[in-house]
Amino acid sequence: MIFNNLKNQNKIINFLIIFYFLSFLKQIESQSINITSSSSSWQCRGDLVYRNVSNRIEDEKIGFNFVQYNGTYQSCVIPCPSPFFTINEWNKFLNMSLVMGTISFFSGLFLLVTYSPIVNKTHNRHTIGVMCMSFGVCLAMCSDMWNFGSNFTEKSICPSPGQYLSTSNARCLSSGIFLQFGGVFGFLNWTLLSFDLFMNIKGIITKNYDKYYVSGTFIIAIIFTFVPIVNDQYSMSYIGLGCWLGSAMYQLIFFWILLSICLIVSSVFIILILKEVYIIIKLSKQKTSLKGNIRPLICISITGFAFFYMFFYYISIVVEGDYYERVLNEYTDCLMDPTKDISECKSPRMSVASEFVFLLCLRLLGIGAFIFYGINNKVKKIWLNSYWFNNSFVEKYISRKSADNDKSNSNGSKVLYRTNNTNNNGSFNTGLESSIIEMSTNSNKEESSLNSVDEI
Repeated sequence: MIFNNLKNQNKIINFLIIFYFLSFLKQIESQSINITSSSSSWQCRGDLVYRNVSNRIEDEKIGFNFVQYNGTYQSCVIPCPSPFFTINEWNKFLNMSLVMGTISFFSGLFLLVTYSPIVNKTHNRHTIGVMCMSFGVCLAMCSDMWNFGSNFTEKSICPSPGQYLSTSNARCLSSGIFLQFGGVFGFLNWTLLSFDLFMNIKGIITKNYDKYYVSGTFIIAIIFTFVPIVNDQYSMSYIGLGCWLGSAMYQLIFFWILLSICLIVSSVFIILILKEVYIIIKLSKQKTSLKGNIRPLICISITGFAFFYMFFYYISIVVEGDYYERVLNEYTDCLMDPTKDISECKSPRMSVASEFVFLLCLRLLGIGAFIFYGINNKVKKIWLNSYWFNNSFVEKYISRKSADNDKSNSNGSKVLYRTNNTNNNGSFNTGLESSIIEMSTNSNKEESSLNSVDEI
């Protein structure tokens, strides 16, 4: 019995020794964590974010950008959003993009629905071109929809502090594809529309190449969108609000070169169009006819300015890329230097106004297209002749006869040219084309090639 008691006492003593030893190890581990934490917080000063550098290669693939100091990668990463703008400025960019992007999206959606078979009964290459361009605008503006409910103070766009969106993120990849495909498809069709507009003004009767237009622009947009995925090129940059092509080389090859070609081609056709306007006005001696062209000419000018500004702003960023990289490295070196105070480190800054205008120009394209192609008599006729205004439900509440009388009275002294020709190539001309065709009809310059005339 005495032997059993001694055995039990030994078990209790052993248990107490083991418990004390484990508690001691836990205390040492806790102290080690505190030391590491304080060391990392001292090492990553300012707005730099601590991240263990041991898995640098894998971490860089998911959006972390490690800081180099004295030629060695440190356990600190560049903050997200980047220090090129303050948090307040980033939130202003984001709020503007959400508001203008939403307006641009619904502007493009209205054009898409109006010129689609849902509303429009008759189609030609002009209406198909507007529909395709509007589809591209809607897709591009969808990239802003991913940012609803987000900001840079509470629910950040960045996945985690110091982490930028990358191709590994499904949200990043999908929004990048929408932006790239929509942008390429949209401005390709914008260029084709300027070409088609010029051909109609000149009265050159061409075959309906709408199938070739759509298939050609679609194939080009697909290639320019999905080839960059091979090298995981969709990511969030230091100055971006979302995901797009990350490498400057890919941006140049798969977007800006194509955009510059389209800008040159469309600009040539716009200049030729303006030349025709001048010739027609001069021959017809209709000084007041220019009033009908002010709105579409302004829309063309604004859209052209938006394209050109985005292009030259990008060029300026590429040219000054080494400078921005240098000032960012100087800023991080200063923060990593323990002999310097944080107040001595000057944050790298970019022009807030230039960046704001750049982000705004991209979102003006849908609004400009809406003003140019969505506010005219032809759109009104498309809706009035559609099923949505010609069904039993609507006819119960709307008197078409009274609507027609009001419409006739509101026209006043305006002259509306109509013909019974069934050729649809000229029946859906809008904006600038309508005014020029009206003037050219009055001057009898191209009577043989124009089959119908509309007024703005």
